[in-house]
Amino acid sequence: MNENQERKLQEVLEYGYEFHFGEYISKGFELFQKNAGGFIGFAFVAGLIVMVAGLIPIIGSIASGFFLSPALTVGAYLVAHKLNKGERTEFSDFFKGFDFIGPLATATAIMTAIILASLIPMFVAWGVTGFFSWLMEAQSDPFGVGDPPYFPAWSVLFAIPAIYFGVAYGWAVMFIAFYRMSPWEALEMSRKMISKHWLALFLYTFVLGLLAASGVIFLFIGILVTYPIMLCSQYTAFADVTRLMEENESDIVEHLIG
Repeated sequence: MNENQERKLQEVLEYGYEFHFGEYISKGFELFQKNAGGFIGFAFVAGLIVMVAGLIPIIGSIASGFFLSPALTVGAYLVAHKLNKGERTEFSDFFKGFDFIGPLATATAIMTAIILASLIPMFVAWGVTGFFSWLMEAQSDPFGVGDPPYFPAWSVLFAIPAIYFGVAYGWAVMFIAFYRMSPWEALEMSRKMISKHWLALFLYTFVLGLLAASGVIFLFIGILVTYPIMLCSQYTAFADVTRLMEENESDIVEHLIG
């Protein structure tokens, strides 16, 4: 990250920013339309790669969650960025996220560890009430397990920190790819940036998740469209908030909130 990039991000953190919910989704759809065939093809290939990897016991899930999925996701962000700049793209661009596979995997591992650690109080509550043991038995013998014990509904409150971190770390992979940050630096910048409008980002992520899930209505083909639109919309929000397109010295104060 160069001095100009650092200056821009610090000014955004200091002065704040506006979050244009609907505008980002609309812009994301526009970027998708600029290379719809490429995005659909990418979604198919990426889904196939993750599915095949998942067939490998244990190792496959680790490879998919920590290495393949983050790199493939970043690849889509990189293509969206090129389209946003009016540049031509090639199908191979969708896989350039693998250039950052080390930092991406590290950031994903750290984020996963933090989220799991934040859930420990909830797991303890489940263990004390016997609900956790019943859950494990239900997985191994779903038909032979008895009725569940009392579920401690109050324990769900312990999931709030995990939800917070899950949303707050959402832009870390883009800070790694676009700003060349280290894993921890990217996680912290993402947390600080998103926390300024955490609720808006939570709702935005939720709506985009519903958008992607709506593809199920149209079976597999629908997901090939809605998933890339979700990624493009995530990119547009990130690009606007962090002033990613302003690569040279420019007056960003006009975009900031006094």
